[in-house]
Amino acid sequence: MEKLKLSRENVKFMAEATISGIWSCIDWDKVDARRAYGIWDEFASKIKASALTTNNYEKFVEKLARKMGVRSLRYKDINTAHEQSEEFKKAILKMIREETLQLVLQVRLNNEERKEMKKALKRQEEQQKRNENRKGQVNFTEKGLNVNE
Repeated sequence: MEKLKLSRENVKFMAEATISGIWSCIDWDKVDARRAYGIWDEFASKIKASALTTNNYEKFVEKLARKMGVRSLRYKDINTAHEQSEEFKKAILKMIREETLQLVLQVRLNNEERKEMKKALKRQEEQQKRNENRKGQVNFTEKGLNVNE
């Protein structure tokens, strides 16, 4: 069990990780298109409501997961937060209450960055495959150049 130092940076990291962890476990098959359109606003309001109705980190996670239809959490950071001192967990909950929108926005930006990085990596892999295919089209022989079409 890794105990984190009680600092604003660590609390913010764990607050974001908690929100991100629950977000990543949402069953998107059960979210219709109309609901998906306003999902970030819904998520933020459910975070706020869950955080304001409890003083216990674990209960907050349980309430939010239930409200978002999450059946199982498989996120390491939530477990790490669970293992921290009560003072640390209360600080996480306080930050979530007071800075809900900023935290949700940061999680959203992180998700967008991750998607962009995946797209860029996919484009790079596709370009590499095209380059490899081109290599096979031209061969150098003793007599010169041989073009395979």
